[in-house]
Amino acid sequence: METEEIYMNQELKMQAAAFKDKKKGPPDCKGADDPAYENITLTFRNRDQSKSSHSLPKNKVPVRSRPSSDPAQFSHWLHRAMMSLHILLALSCVVLLALVLMKNSELSQELLVLKREIWNVSISVRECQKEQKAGWSTIKERTNSNKELIEMVKNKVQEGNLKLRTLPTDLTNIRNELRKITEMLKTPSPKPTTK
Repeated sequence: METEEIYMNQELKMQAAAFKDKKKGPPDCKGADDPAYENITLTFRNRDQSKSSHSLPKNKVPVRSRPSSDPAQFSHWLHRAMMSLHILLALSCVVLLALVLMKNSELSQELLVLKREIWNVSISVRECQKEQKAGWSTIKERTNSNKELIEMVKNKVQEGNLKLRTLPTDLTNIRNELRKITEMLKTPSPKPTTK
């Protein structure tokens, strides 16, 4: 239907061009002055003619007709479309794989850097733990020695307390002894007799 409209428009254009040529009229044409003579050539296309019998003008671009509903042509067209889609999908997968590999490479580099940093941190933590253990052992030793000193002082204090408890009795004994001595000193000693 569309191709028939295109050819009808072409025929009208050709008729208009022929009419203009008739008006201009070439000077050496026979019968140009004769009003009964017309040199018009029109081409009419029979509608029953097959579409392949006509020839397209050389300066016109051929118009693509709709795809025919022939199953063989449809399956061929479908096969080509599917192949194009498969190729496009494969190319997309290759590009995606290349991107993933690039990102994987970058991530592996970052992971290596992170691993080194974690290793350094773990070494520092081990050193800190060793220092902390050494510090705790020193603190433990000092605590034990201080406990021993405290026990010694405690024992001496207890001994001093015991001495202080016995001190009043000792003082009373000393007083008693001193009294006896003073009494002895006060009493006259007997005179020695001469024989």
